Amino acid sequence: MPVSSKKIISLIDELPSHFTKNDLNRKLIHATEENSLPNRNVRRKKKKTAETASRDISRIEETLNALISSGFIQKDKKHLIKAAKFTFEGKIKVNRSGDSLIKYNDLDIVIHREDTNNAQNDDTVTIKIYDYRKGFFSGRVIKVSARSKESNIARVTGKSGNLILFRLLDVQGDVSLCAQKRGIIPEIGDFATVALMDNRISGMTECKVLEYFSESDESYDFIRIKNRHSLPDDHEYFKETPENITVPENELLNRKDYTKLFTITIDGDYAKDFDDAISIKEYKNSTKIYVHIADVSAYVSIGTRLDQEAFLRGTSYYLGNRVIPMLPEVLSNDLCSLKEGVKRYTLTAEMNFDDKGNLTKLEAFRGIIKVNKRLTYNIAEQMLNKKQWNQASITLHKMMKFANLLNAKRVQDGRLDLNLTDEEIVYDGNKVKEIKFAKRLKSQTLIEEFMLSANEAVSKSLKENSIPTLYRVHEKISDENLAALKKFLQVLNIKINISDAPGKAIQEILHKVSGKPYEQVVNLVVLKSMMQAFYGAVPLGHFGLGFLDYTHFTSPIRRYPDLIVHRCLKSLIDSKPGPYKIEELIAIGEKSSTMERIAQKAERDIIKMKSCRLMKNRIGEEFEVIISGVTKFGMFVSLLEMPIEGMVPLRNITDDYYILKEDDFTIIGRKYNRRYRLGDKIKVRLITADIETLRIDFELVVAGKKK
Repeated sequence: MPVSSKKIISLIDELPSHFTKNDLNRKLIHATEENSLPNRNVRRKKKKTAETASRDISRIEETLNALISSGFIQKDKKHLIKAAKFTFEGKIKVNRSGDSLIKYNDLDIVIHREDTNNAQNDDTVTIKIYDYRKGFFSGRVIKVSARSKESNIARVTGKSGNLILFRLLDVQGDVSLCAQKRGIIPEIGDFATVALMDNRISGMTECKVLEYFSESDESYDFIRIKNRHSLPDDHEYFKETPENITVPENELLNRKDYTKLFTITIDGDYAKDFDDAISIKEYKNSTKIYVHIADVSAYVSIGTRLDQEAFLRGTSYYLGNRVIPMLPEVLSNDLCSLKEGVKRYTLTAEMNFDDKGNLTKLEAFRGIIKVNKRLTYNIAEQMLNKKQWNQASITLHKMMKFANLLNAKRVQDGRLDLNLTDEEIVYDGNKVKEIKFAKRLKSQTLIEEFMLSANEAVSKSLKENSIPTLYRVHEKISDENLAALKKFLQVLNIKINISDAPGKAIQEILHKVSGKPYEQVVNLVVLKSMMQAFYGAVPLGHFGLGFLDYTHFTSPIRRYPDLIVHRCLKSLIDSKPGPYKIEELIAIGEKSSTMERIAQKAERDIIKMKSCRLMKNRIGEEFEVIISGVTKFGMFVSLLEMPIEGMVPLRNITDDYYILKEDDFTIIGRKYNRRYRLGDKIKVRLITADIETLRIDFELVVAGKKK
């Protein structure tokens, strides 16, 4: 029988750290002779055929070359040196099947499900390789060094003797757990927070139950999503009170006094961290706007524990009516927050514009302000809808007039003004009451235009002065995605003239579909066609906004990249070299982009969770929906009456056999030729709203077909 790579690796592992091929061959011959003696009373030597010997030599060479190229073995003249005992440490990545991958020198090592030794996704583990097949090494977990999560969420699936049985939720693979019965005995279907243990019982990982809760207990939704995405805990390490927090002496010098300038904030009804405040002055042929941003960098110095923690978090996480802040609340909600009537430190961008909305000058200063009026978006909207003769109202109308000028100019310059309605969760206490379409307010547009101006101006200034910084980058739509978008629009009989300015061409399309039944779908497809924005050290511009220069400067309380930009801008103000090297900025940008994606996924999941809760009591009801996506598995649909999404799986459409026609974004029945196309309005019936999987499924309501 030919020798296996598994056997070769095992024998090499038994050899000294320095060995030769002859050492390996002798070891292999000895092992072969030992294996050929199953009965010591009957000794028979079987000679290998020439063919088998040739295969063995080939397998040995193949395995050795793989070990050498991967770095497990090094060559030193005639000797081979084991770089390690075929063990290494890393973070394991578990896929849906339960198998895993782990990186070693940019090489993917496969960990089969039976070799994971209770390790879960992102755990830090010690791996030992034991086989090489078809170009891949296989390894097994010999030790879990550190868990990625202190606790997990599991569901009770049964009881057996003295054991409670669980299935782990929100992880890849189907992982069964068990815990010994102690104290409260849960009902089947209950949830639990559990801590994984290293031992196994009856082939299952043992766990320690921290707490049980029922599926109907909505107060645990926050904990579930927080755990699902491994979001950080509170800032328990930071015990300082406002009285004990000081600002370095150099940060108090050369601050421009804006306390006599009429200044307002406009934020959400329940906002507590106020990043930005604005002021305005009008002249005969020009306008000056002031964007005052909380000076977080005055309180958070480079390299401190606070700074390191903010870097690791990357952002604040907004989960329904709860928030996990990037900074401790004493800073985010108090000392840094631009509250009404109290002096606060800012980094202020003074921007001069001509009467056509062109920026003519930017000056940035360390500032000190005192907000005159704290407005909510709704209160500001009411003030904009009627003229009042007080300073806040007069100032607000001036700001809105100028914001409209900026908006019109940007759309003309190629900004993509997507009309995608956001959702708003309405609570009754801590329980979801409804999810509704969020109304786009003029007051929100006002703030958005002022912030865009500051972000663009600061980015341009840093670039022109060669200060290395972080940019908010949104690359041009790819040719492949542009071709797919054009094909989709052709299905709707919409022509698009792609020229050297695709942004303007797409904006024309968005204008054409405004008010049409498929407007939302077209906007969604355009959004999905575009590249994903990220933080980078190279100023590549922002395609969606139509800006050549863009960064994030206006939200340092809740975004780490903005804090970086503040520090870079201060170096420009002080005529000093930038505080960061390009390599440092690249690493910060990659980490910040990753944490932003996690935050977006968590925020989407809280919407899914609340959607499932609302729809759970409406099983069997019929809804008007629009098809928002088509796949070989089914159709994604969006309800018209509220911003809730679900799926019509093809397995639920039983009147025909349906196939996906990708080129036409259509699902077609083979027998009756019924067609369901992206953007179509259809009627569906709700059949599933599963809180465990965060999945909502519908079935088609076919005309003339009874329930």
